[in-house]
Amino acid sequence: MSEMLRQRAWEIAERLTRAGGGGEARLTVTPDGYRVELDILRPADGSPSPDDHRAVLDALALGDRWGHRYSPPSRNNGTAHETVWSEVHSSG
Repeated sequence: MSEMLRQRAWEIAERLTRAGGGGEARLTVTPDGYRVELDILRPADGSPSPDDHRAVLDALALGDRWGHRYSPPSRNNGTAHETVWSEVHSSG
């Protein structure tokens, strides 16, 4: 895979790590690129700062596809689980 794709993926991972409330981004190889995932950690009150939220969205937007998974506290013994992801793909 191209160095450019890998660099884009690492840039997303670094930005998500800085913006995501202390979690560490995971980078995995996909058949045609890379996927970056981050489990979002929130303060005890559960509210993200507007700056953190914007920084996460900006980081995700660097990818070709992105998304979000959320599982409410009622399903997880009182703790919400939230994961964001972004993928970069080869164009050919």
